[in-house]
Amino acid sequence: MRGLTFCFLLFGVYLLAVVPALADTRYVSDQISITFRRGPGTQYRILRSLTTGTALEVLEEHGDYLKVRTRDGLEGYVLKQYISAQIPRALVIARLERELTQIRERQAEMTAQAAAWESEKRALQQQLTESRRSLDREQKARVSLEKEYQELQENASNVLELMEERDLLKEENSRYGSELERLRQENENLLRKAMVKWFLAGAGVLFGGWLLGKSSRTKKRPF
Repeated sequence: MRGLTFCFLLFGVYLLAVVPALADTRYVSDQISITFRRGPGTQYRILRSLTTGTALEVLEEHGDYLKVRTRDGLEGYVLKQYISAQIPRALVIARLERELTQIRERQAEMTAQAAAWESEKRALQQQLTESRRSLDREQKARVSLEKEYQELQENASNVLELMEERDLLKEENSRYGSELERLRQENENLLRKAMVKWFLAGAGVLFGGWLLGKSSRTKKRPF
């Protein structure tokens, strides 16, 4: 009976020794290289050597050993004393150096981008200045065109007035020409009548003189 109890106790201790641990990730401690064996003891074959910073997934605990799985899926055992839950300083430093390098690269990119934005800003400011100058020129040209248009409208109004006045003068000239022609015709008719009258008067005088002369000669003739 006591032998059976002792066997149960041994079996319980073994179960406690092989209770699976939480499947967490741990790392090989700093500045060492450990053996990765097929089983939990030095009598098992070494599968490989693990260097500082190697990430291992803990599967089970077996006394002083841990059953672990590597990133490439290989399972084996390592001594628990060389495994730490803390990320090794070398990995932390390497990660910080990578982050610092990334920050510096990002800073350089941002500096270059800021320089490009500054250059683009200057170009846009120059374009804005040119656009304002062009707008000023266009506004001045528009004002000048409006002034010319207004002058043309005024001149067009004057031209219309001049054309109307010219037409009136033409009508008056035509009317005066007709009146002048009528007066000329009347003058010619009066002149003809006057000449006829003068001619008749002269003829009458001549005829009267002839009659008087004849009468006087008849009186002087003897019987």
